[in-house]
Formats: sequence, structure tokens, C-alpha cells
Amino acid sequence: MPLLAQPFASRAIISEDLEGLSIFIPAKWSWALLFPAAWLCGWTLGGVVAGASLFHHFSFFVCFWMVGWAIGEIVVGYIVLYAIAGREIIQVGADTLTRQTQIFRVSIITKSYRTPEMRNLRFQADASSGKTRIPSRIAFDYGDKVFGFGASLGPSEAAEVINRIQQRCPVVATQTQGSGIKFWGG
Repeated sequence: MPLLAQPFASRAIISEDLEGLSIFIPAKWSWALLFPAAWLCGWTLGGVVAGASLFHHFSFFVCFWMVGWAIGEIVVGYIVLYAIAGREIIQVGADTLTRQTQIFRVSIITKSYRTPEMRNLRFQADASSGKTRIPSRIAFDYGDKVFGFGASLGPSEAAEVINRIQQRCPVVATQTQGSGIKFWGG
């Protein structure tokens, strides 16, 4: 008898009450995060040793290096902690959409958008150009910029989230027109 494949459950957890729609999207974990986690351990040890050296003998170079060390510690630490215990919470009310990033249930970043100003709520597939990669996400136009949430959601998960948001507060879909600028070869 063949083994039946089980469908994957959606990462997005959607709940609705009288106050609005709440969407919880946990961070996507990957084995590729083991390298930054191991690097962070070595980087932390190097910073402790450099800090102890600076404590005993002042050096401008070590002082300057410690600034770079602190920036690296914060950036890579955020990436690793978000992958371990991070999540996005999207709250949709009558006239606002609020995106909150949390790590260990502590709010790190909160941004709110007025839904009447939002346009073209859509799924945006993975995009790559050169060394730059933008993971799939739910995107919308807000003024002259594009904002997004729900990184690495699949098309069916994103479609369900978009459908629920549209039911709560319809986001206008406008036709995107070219800028009229012609590039060579295109």
C-alpha cells in the first residue's frame, strides 16, 4: 500500500472578532540559519576578548573595531532570534492595517497603514536579480512605495490571507501603468 502524502498546514493563523481580523505568521525556520548562529557564537567570543583587552589597554583601533562588532552582533542576533522565536502579527480594523514584528512576544517593530490609502493587495512571488533576493510575500502599494508582510508564504496561504483582508476592508485594485520610460533592449 503506497504511503499517502499529508497536506501541509498553513503557517498563517487567522482569527476574527468584533474588533477586527488578526493574522499570526510565525517566522520560517531553515537549516541555513545554523551558520549565522555558529558565527554569532564565535563573534561574541571575539568581542568579549577584544573588550577585555580594551579594558586593560586602550587602543583606538580596538575601539573602532568594537563599534563594528556591536553592529554585527545586533544584526545577526536579530536574524537568528527572529528565526527562532519571531512572528508577524497583522491586525486589520475598520480603517487601519497594523503590522507588528515580535520576538519572544516582545514587539520590535510596529507600523500602521490607513486602508483607504492602500492599493493593489496582491501575492508577490520570489524575485531575484543578481545577488538580491526578495522572498515571496503579500504586497500592497501605499503612496509611491510598495510594502509587504508574510515573507515566504506560499501562493495558497497568501490567497487565503488576502481574501480575509478583502472581506474585512476592501483594498482598491488599480491598473498599474508603465512609466513611459523605455530601456534599451526592452
